Amino acid sequence: MSLVPRFCEPHRYLATASSDHTVKIWNVDGFTLEKTLTGHQCWVWDCIFSVDGAYLITASSDSTAKLWSMSTVEDIRVYQGHHKATVCCALHDGAEPSAA
Repeated sequence: MSLVPRFCEPHRYLATASSDHTVKIWNVDGFTLEKTLTGHQCWVWDCIFSVDGAYLITASSDSTAKLWSMSTVEDIRVYQGHHKATVCCALHDGAEPSAA
C-alpha cells in the first residue's frame, strides 16, 4: 500500500512511501520503477525531496527519519531519538521569505 506520493520536478520522479518498508522512485514520463530505497524496519509514512532533487528524507514507524542520496540510493544519515513513530517530515530550502 502506498501511503504518500511526492513529486520531484527537476528529475520528473514520483516517490511513494509504502507499508512494505520501502520508498519507490518512479519515472513519471514512462511510469517505470527507477529505484527502491530499502532500510527502514517498519512502514514508511512520509517522504520529501530536496529542492534540487539530490536528496530525499523519509519518516518511518521504526522511529527514524533517513536522509537518502538519490545518486547513490543509500541512506547517508539516520535521525534517531524519537520515542514513537516518525510519521511526517519537511525540508526548508534555505531561501529568504519574500514580502507579499
